[in-house]
Amino acid sequence: MTKYFKHIFFLGVMFYMGSCASQLDEQLEDPNNITPENLDVNFLMNKIFVGFSDFFSSANDTSMELARYMAMTGGETYPRAYQPQSHNTLWSDGYESVLVQSEEMLKAVAGKGLDHHEGATKIIKAFTYMTLVDLFNDVPYSEAVGGTSGNFNPAADNGAAIYTNCIKLLDEAIASLDKTPIQKISRDIYYGGDAKKWQALARTLKLKAYMNLSVSDASAKAQIETLLGQDIIDSDAESFTYKYGTASLPAKSRHYIYRRMYPVTPGDATGYLNNYFLLNIYAGKSVEDPRWRYYVYRQVGSLEKALETNPDAIPCILSPRPDHILANQGWCAFEPGFFGRDHGNNDGTPPDGGAITCGGVYPFGGKSDLNNGVATFESYSRDGQGANGAGIEPIWMSFFTDFLKAEAYARLGVSGNAKDAMISGVRKSIETVQAFGAAKGQAVPTTLVTPTDDYLSEVESLYDAASDKMNVIGKEYWLAMYGNGVEAYNLYRRTGKPVDMQPMRAKDPGIFIYSFIYPANYVNLNNKATQKDNTASNKVFWDKNTFVLK
Repeated sequence: MTKYFKHIFFLGVMFYMGSCASQLDEQLEDPNNITPENLDVNFLMNKIFVGFSDFFSSANDTSMELARYMAMTGGETYPRAYQPQSHNTLWSDGYESVLVQSEEMLKAVAGKGLDHHEGATKIIKAFTYMTLVDLFNDVPYSEAVGGTSGNFNPAADNGAAIYTNCIKLLDEAIASLDKTPIQKISRDIYYGGDAKKWQALARTLKLKAYMNLSVSDASAKAQIETLLGQDIIDSDAESFTYKYGTASLPAKSRHYIYRRMYPVTPGDATGYLNNYFLLNIYAGKSVEDPRWRYYVYRQVGSLEKALETNPDAIPCILSPRPDHILANQGWCAFEPGFFGRDHGNNDGTPPDGGAITCGGVYPFGGKSDLNNGVATFESYSRDGQGANGAGIEPIWMSFFTDFLKAEAYARLGVSGNAKDAMISGVRKSIETVQAFGAAKGQAVPTTLVTPTDDYLSEVESLYDAASDKMNVIGKEYWLAMYGNGVEAYNLYRRTGKPVDMQPMRAKDPGIFIYSFIYPANYVNLNNKATQKDNTASNKVFWDKNTFVLK
């Protein structure tokens, strides 16, 4: 009997303890299970901001090749240049790192008076979707992260419909940022919580959208005229940039171009700038571009020096320039010591790490070029030099807006002086680049730099003499956009400028990439996705132009 009561006692204790444990489980919050009720909105906001920088750098890395800032080396023809897996990181950065987090933020702040968090999130969301459309055209939207719960096979929405929704999001964001929140954004790496600057960005993104839409939608002109009279990004303080640091860990703290071109082992630089770009900044006019010594860094003072050190460093120098590539479009290498690569050159990599021209202090955080004509100069780029990778992503610079104004005046007939707007953009660009270099301890002596007024006079003369005014505007915008391939790619498809872009090395390269093929991680894992024909002309919805790009 005693043994019986002992069993009952122990069973009772166990039942009691189990009940207590069950009640405790119900009352305890798992710190690893973050819900909208217990998350820190400022930490999440910061995560969205950083995620957007990752997304933009992924989008930028590829589009800089099509914009001829970096050499496209993935294939000798356009259909072979990019494979579906080439865009996996870009896609996942957009959807997982930005859009999923943005939806969680919007759920968390709904109805809680966190209006500025809501406004900034809607701007980032709209910017991300607009960029995805500009790169891929139709992409998942209504059934994606904010759509049907548990839908792992979202259908792609029409790009035009997504643009419309993004413009609506931007208007909602502007309204939210007009309100007085119960708490400001405390971890704002872009604008330090300044709501007015976020609103200026939102309006500028609307302007950017309508400029693209103006190719095929006549009603866009009126919207552009209205926006040009509002507060948009027009000062350095309003520029939208992501600022890299100098920490070696994590590796992505420093600009990714810097990490490639400033290696731990001197002489092991990788990656190639495009020869057409190099030629244009150095010898594209009767005067040198005042920005070129900030834009690039030559490791050698002459090709002779590079070949003296390693006779195999520049194998293309033995090959004649193809007839379809003109002398003003660049080829292989040129004096004094400029060595990049041509569009569509997918040859193997020779021992050229100590000879290639590297990205400079702006915007990649590298070195300025201070070599004053010393042909025997040789100094390899290496980790820690220059600004140690503390570059920027020039997502939207104030001078971009000046060039959009010039384009609106020249191409659309909006009332305004196109030449004055263009000159304003060029001047701001030069001043910004030079100030950036000086702030990083990489100032170039004035004796080595073309005076700004001399360069501007040259640009004015070219503009006055040109029958195609838009081409002069487009060329100067392209030169100023260095580091932002996304907008340069948009400009090229929207206007066809610059008209003399270096063509592919192959004489028959196939159709230009008007939009990217879909990523493998989208078409392989989504039963509603259909891959594009990469030999066809896959234009973005707003691109109704009839000119052929090369």
